[in-house]
Amino acid sequence: MIHMSNIKGVNLGGWFVLESWIKPALFEHIDSKDETGFSTKNINAQTDLIRHWETFITKDDFIYLKSIGINSVRLPIPWWLQGESPYFSSLPYIHQAMAWATEIGLDVLLDLHTAPGCQNGFDNGGIEDVLTWHLDPNNIQITVDKLEYIAQTFQSYPSFWGLEVLNEPHHSIDFDLIIDFYMRSYHAIRKHTDKTVVFHDAFRPTDAIWKSFFANPILKNVMFDLHFYHCFDSRLAQGSFDIHIDLILNKRLPIILELSKFVDVIIGEWSLGIKYQTMSLDKDIDLKTYDKMLAELQLHAYSQAKGFYFWNYKIENDRSGWNFRKLIEEGILPNHY
Repeated sequence: MIHMSNIKGVNLGGWFVLESWIKPALFEHIDSKDETGFSTKNINAQTDLIRHWETFITKDDFIYLKSIGINSVRLPIPWWLQGESPYFSSLPYIHQAMAWATEIGLDVLLDLHTAPGCQNGFDNGGIEDVLTWHLDPNNIQITVDKLEYIAQTFQSYPSFWGLEVLNEPHHSIDFDLIIDFYMRSYHAIRKHTDKTVVFHDAFRPTDAIWKSFFANPILKNVMFDLHFYHCFDSRLAQGSFDIHIDLILNKRLPIILELSKFVDVIIGEWSLGIKYQTMSLDKDIDLKTYDKMLAELQLHAYSQAKGFYFWNYKIENDRSGWNFRKLIEEGILPNHY
């Protein structure tokens, strides 16, 4: 039996921040992969979104997750949650999610997944191929203000466990700007709650800056979020499975253990997404066995942190390496945590 960590969670991605690959049916006739395009190019955007918010994740999903031992969900939400034009407000449905989590006994890490101007240029940032958040001080101020609003709005829910100030700011953004934004966000959130504040590593987990940042005595009840994937590096996509094993056990695990000496670490995103089609594999080993090894090794390593959240709870089509529920049904991921 794997020794499991404190937080055993999944991401409810694709619910309040659209990504076309998570629910392709929504984007069938729309020339876009992100929610900005969906909102501006779809004349039925609001109707389609309401139907999506009401059906993509339901109370039964929360009940299922609780029943298998999951104790926390990471809930990506957009900066436009109040319905800033051209977007639409998901606020009542986020409240509903918080109420369900409270009723069923799940913790929620609210994760600000988008920012004005987009903080990473990815579809999950709200606008693909746009990266201008950091170029306008007004964008950053809006983000800080929005975090204060989120903290104030949701702090009274018993399920509200923490708030992540921004998902995946791009690795090219200057560290001074990110650190300044993180401190401003922390102070804004602390006006309303002492719950956990989570900071993403900006894709630079081993930079020396973090040790001094987290040594700041002002920071209380904070966590450091790392995202670990196996499909975005060409060396991994074209190598052998041994490279993936080495990465988990000899690089990622030591990073987790080293960082944990001065801050609590969570793995906010991980998956079994892997590019078998381009890898050199042992033909005597079937892909399900590889999947199970990849799952067990990652669970072992990430359980040395304070917790983990699999990406993603569900995918509409058959991307089984990313589909938590389907992976359990197939016997690849454990059916109890």
